[in-house]
Amino acid sequence: MPHFRLTSHEADAPTSQADRQLYSTRPPAWKSGMECVERPATPATDSGVLAMVVAVIVLIGLNMRHVKRIFRSLPHDLLSVRRRGNAFDEHTANETRVALLQLLQLWVYEGLLLFMWLRDTSRGILSTTHPTSQVAILVALACGLYLFQLGACVTVGYVFADQQSAALWRRGLNASQIILGWALTVPALVSLFYPGLAQDMLLLAAALYILSRICYIYKGFRIFYHKLPSLLYFILYLCTLEIIPVIITCLLAVEICVKN
Repeated sequence: MPHFRLTSHEADAPTSQADRQLYSTRPPAWKSGMECVERPATPATDSGVLAMVVAVIVLIGLNMRHVKRIFRSLPHDLLSVRRRGNAFDEHTANETRVALLQLLQLWVYEGLLLFMWLRDTSRGILSTTHPTSQVAILVALACGLYLFQLGACVTVGYVFADQQSAALWRRGLNASQIILGWALTVPALVSLFYPGLAQDMLLLAAALYILSRICYIYKGFRIFYHKLPSLLYFILYLCTLEIIPVIITCLLAVEICVKN
């Protein structure tokens, strides 16, 4: 059997540039790979954000018996200005707690929707490195907006209406917010898990918010309207307590989250 030598002579070395590249010891480009890029954090993959959503759903589910009873009174509280008492005017301590849970649901979903609005790539103003802290800030901001609206409702009712009319208007505010919280469930969850539909869901959420405020304002108009001069106060109310607070809330959301 013939023996083949494994050594090579210097005369066998490649002479041209093409030959040198062919026999180069550098691995080919397809073996070198690509530089890894960190996967961007999103609310749907963040455990903290998911914990907020799951906690709200679980708490509401555990109190569903009281939720059903509150739902029976919501249509009356939302639109009725009847002064005569009814069976649903008085709420137990459990129902008050469940009403607060439903308001918490509203704040969480509003915070999520604000986050999805701010993280839009066309704006480029929000980093998604820590979505949990940013969503928590926006939830707190949504809570602050509600507290401002509640304080404004109580103040206006105390100044311009009697005690019973003020109570009717306050129940209208709470009813509109609770119903809005349930209505925002679909837009918030769809935009969370299907970011491609976020723009459509944000438009839907904005429409639902406007509709809920129209119902609340309509009830207030029926309570406070008294001849034509009262329209001036009504217009001032719309500008001061309905439009400007929402604009300020959006601006605060931008400023706070950019700094965080």
